Amino acid sequence: MVCLSEYDFDILLKNATLKECETLIKERSEEVYLVPGGYAVKGIILMGATVPVGFSGNDIIFQFIKPCFGLFVIRLRNEAEVIRRLRDQYKKDKNVKKIK
Repeated sequence: MVCLSEYDFDILLKNATLKECETLIKERSEEVYLVPGGYAVKGIILMGATVPVGFSGNDIIFQFIKPCFGLFVIRLRNEAEVIRRLRDQYKKDKNVKKIK
């Protein structure tokens, strides 16, 4: 299991609804994809049926579910190489939908 403290990150929103998370990710990102649950961002497994993942500059913004604590929106800073890899992966996967 991956621990978020290993990363340069911010919590942008906590104790939110699914709609609030998606809205914030869309507002703060230049590009947003809906990915199936089970995808990983830097080893962090994304939970849910579909999960919004946004890219803003060199930052990744995504919805994170912490069991017993609820939904959060997390921003991983300075992840240009990971963004490039994820963008390439998302373009090849027919289960991933670009929404912004």
